[in-house]
Amino acid sequence: ETRIVILTGHADQKLALDALRAGAVAYVLKARDPNEIFGVILDAAAKDTLTKFKAETVGAEAVLANAKGVLVCPKITKGGFIIGVEGGDCVLYSGASLPLYYSTNAVKAGFLAGVQSYAMIVALNTDTALAKFTSGAREWEVGTDASVAIAKMGAGASLDTTNLKRDVVAFIFGERGLMGDLSLEGSRFKNKTSSDILRSPA
Repeated sequence: ETRIVILTGHADQKLALDALRAGAVAYVLKARDPNEIFGVILDAAAKDTLTKFKAETVGAEAVLANAKGVLVCPKITKGGFIIGVEGGDCVLYSGASLPLYYSTNAVKAGFLAGVQSYAMIVALNTDTALAKFTSGAREWEVGTDASVAIAKMGAGASLDTTNLKRDVVAFIFGERGLMGDLSLEGSRFKNKTSSDILRSPA
């Protein structure tokens, strides 16, 4: 399913209603704050990622419903060979009135050649894990601030339940589905401020 965001200079209420009724997820004026435009686009991509994950993974609905917070990174891009660099943008849904936006980055040795990008969903399953992630004191780092269990597929295209009750569980997937062989060790997540939010979500 493709999500459509209308970006226009026409402040016409009828056009906006018609676009939303036709299936657009948002109608945004070009004159609006660029940060708001970024947020709308990233939010649409995140919701598309969640929809695909739920549709393709048995048990995903229950896991996400029970989480205290869900971080969605629609596209994390990787580059390099011997030393790999990766980064992307994410949105956190935690029951608050508005989502929070994060950037993620990592520098890793032993880069996996051929894996150019992937999507990731992180379930923060306890109030403590969510509070620590959103504290904002500094970047939140995998391995330093918390260990993260990597979810794997079990039989019948359903989730392997071995690690699903851990405080923080990551679901990493590409075109071929869930990937349980990637490591997030050293990955960092930073709350985005008005000064650094203007990065492309693509």
